[in-house]
Amino acid sequence: MAIATTDVTFRCNSAEIHGTLRHASGAGRRPLAILVHGFGSFRDELTGFVELADRLSASGIASLRFDARGCGQSGTRGHTHPAWDWIEDIAAAASFAETLPGIAADRMGIVGMSMGGGTAVIAAALDSRLKAIVALAPVTDGEAWFRHLWTNSKGAEGWASFQAQIAEDRRCRALTGGAQMVDVLDAMAYADADRHAFLEIAKTYPAFLHQISLSSIDSAMRIRAVPMASLIAPRPLLIIHSRADGSVPVEQAQALAAASGEPSRLLLLDHSPHCFWIGEDSARVQDETQAWLERHL
Repeated sequence: MAIATTDVTFRCNSAEIHGTLRHASGAGRRPLAILVHGFGSFRDELTGFVELADRLSASGIASLRFDARGCGQSGTRGHTHPAWDWIEDIAAAASFAETLPGIAADRMGIVGMSMGGGTAVIAAALDSRLKAIVALAPVTDGEAWFRHLWTNSKGAEGWASFQAQIAEDRRCRALTGGAQMVDVLDAMAYADADRHAFLEIAKTYPAFLHQISLSSIDSAMRIRAVPMASLIAPRPLLIIHSRADGSVPVEQAQALAAASGEPSRLLLLDHSPHCFWIGEDSARVQDETQAWLERHL
């Protein structure tokens, strides 16, 4: 018999959050993993989280993947604030999971990809209900991430100009409450290879954001996961990153690992792109994530 997948909604403050619950095999109350996508992405994380949900389900772990506010079907599309709203969204997802029949509320974990990895770490540091954590190619310092993207493709002057644009938008928001919308590619300043990959992915997955508010960039730049890492221990933290990641430098994962207590593990890959699901290491990342959650939930 096929194991059910259910579309669900829950509330975070005044917003309705849309997600997908993948039920688990096995009798009795089952553990659950919350899956958090990347910046501008959506609940399926291409197909990576769909495959992970299927794998976990077969091994007896339920999962809840959701569109963070401003992404997919949740909130106001394009207004997505990781440093503020996403942390609350994750807490609301955990509270919603506690109400579900058949879920062991004392055996919840979290998996985050990219920006979702950074917010997963912060959320877990603040919420002891999350018993096992996996951070995949995590953005652990949002400002350093944007500085890397901009200086690599536009130089120091381009980065300074973008910082000034963000600062001006911040002042305008304080006066009017309105946020300027821009094309995602104008905000992210990807190098040519990553720009091409984004355009191809966006054609295949229309749920990807094409426009984004500058307030979203402002929020993303405020992500600081490293100072929170020590608060997770003694809960287990797995970090997976690639030395070949052209978007988020591997030093971000290394800094997170250095600040983490035990038990934690840093797994570095050699050739994977930032988006594991389109690279040759996708199956290994799935295997390692599944094994970590099986072991610790």
